[in-house]
Amino acid sequence: MRYNFTSKKRNKWTMLVLTVVLSIGLLSACGKDEKVNPALTFEGTEGGEVVATYKEGTVTDAEFNKFKSALAFTQGMDPSILDMEGYREYILEQYIVYKVLAGRATEEQRTAAQEEALASWTQYEEAMKSSGNIDDQLKTFNLTRNDVASFMMMGSAVSKYIDAQITDEMMKQEYEDNVADYTLYDVRQIIVNLSVQNAETGETKTRTEEEALARAQEVKEKLEAGGSWDELAKEYSDDASTKETGGVYTDYMGGRWYEPVKEAAYTQELNKVGDPILSPVGYHILQVEGRDVLEYEAVDQATKDMIRYVLSNTVMDNFMNNELPEFEINITLPPVENADEGDTGASDEAAGEEAGDAAAEDDAAADANSEEAAQ
Repeated sequence: MRYNFTSKKRNKWTMLVLTVVLSIGLLSACGKDEKVNPALTFEGTEGGEVVATYKEGTVTDAEFNKFKSALAFTQGMDPSILDMEGYREYILEQYIVYKVLAGRATEEQRTAAQEEALASWTQYEEAMKSSGNIDDQLKTFNLTRNDVASFMMMGSAVSKYIDAQITDEMMKQEYEDNVADYTLYDVRQIIVNLSVQNAETGETKTRTEEEALARAQEVKEKLEAGGSWDELAKEYSDDASTKETGGVYTDYMGGRWYEPVKEAAYTQELNKVGDPILSPVGYHILQVEGRDVLEYEAVDQATKDMIRYVLSNTVMDNFMNNELPEFEINITLPPVENADEGDTGASDEAAGEEAGDAAAEDDAAADANSEEAAQ
């Protein structure tokens, strides 16, 4: 199944690793710390108790603890979350994924990954200075500069390996198969939500589908009678990000909407108020004012970057679903001290929520709010 930009169905643990991997490359190359020497293994982790075996090797508690700490440090996570019963097993599996895929990187890819990690660490260290002394922060996580830089190098090596699997033919085929997802739209939209939270009181008001539909139909009738989008958006729309701007979305990529909204944006007659569209959040009144459907060769770099991101998820999915089971992973972590029996599911859910937050794409808050409402 093809990855949808906003789908929640993908394995959240895979998503955590992949998002961390891809975010490594977002740090710009702006110099490097010559005293840091990253590698694809953590220094000082020889020996230790074996906590996992797999077809190509083993994992010791010493290296796994380094990986967990580096993950928590770079993603701003509470380290205790990673030691929850159930969640730590998932993280350990993901570390094995890191080791396997980074190990597949070519020598050229490894060299490039090391250079990228050095530059990334330099930028990261500079950014962390506002939070206090970097050495004190590292000690809190029992890490060194090399540990964090090595974590970054592993991520970069995985990213470069995954990227190398994506061909131009795959890029073009993905675009042509899902052109509605990658088309850029200019629309006006008023959303009548099924659930609305009062910003001042925090209280939530719910509407039935019938109530929401009736309100949406009322909006449509007023618009067709010549009503102002600017005025009606302010009065009716529950989309906080655009209700003050007439419900305008400009150059909005279709794959960021829920399926029925995307399909309407792709097929609806231009400059005409469409019928109410039901999505999981409520009813949408849409007027498509622009639809830029291009041949693949004409799409811009930002769109190609999104296509590559989608395909990188496909590559990772294929590995996780088709290859990883053949590695016969056997995890032998000791029991968590003071863990309450029966709480594994709750801990797993809580950890998953934090993982999802840590793995969220680095969109601006306004853009994230806009995307949620648009769906």
